[in-house]
Amino acid sequence: MDFEYAYGNLKILEIEVRSYADEGYKVRYDFDRGLISWRDYYMWNNNFMKSLTDSKLEILDSKLPESHILEGLVKMEEGRAKKKDTLERPGKWEISVELMDGSRYKFKNEEIFPAEWIELRSIVESTTECTFRLH
Repeated sequence: MDFEYAYGNLKILEIEVRSYADEGYKVRYDFDRGLISWRDYYMWNNNFMKSLTDSKLEILDSKLPESHILEGLVKMEEGRAKKKDTLERPGKWEISVELMDGSRYKFKNEEIFPAEWIELRSIVESTTECTFRLH
């Protein structure tokens, strides 16, 4: 994967974190349509869809490449991740990426999170203004 190209050509970025009881959160950034959608599996009435404002786009455009999340995901997928490259946490996660050229990637795991998850979680929380942590 050409990471510079990927970060600059994101169409959809979907990030989900779940407990083993299937509680958790899912956020979907639709860069093509300029929308953020949020799904809260703890509370049925805390779901929303809102515009991806210029200030939120600025955070995503600068912070996502700096987080190196795609590099970390590919390293895990290829089995090149060392212990220092991962976090052990209860729960499961899934990240789906779609690029403007139609390329699609899906990454998921249980209990082993990429080390970049901490920065990714911070980006999600700053752009959604919601907590993105398992209770």
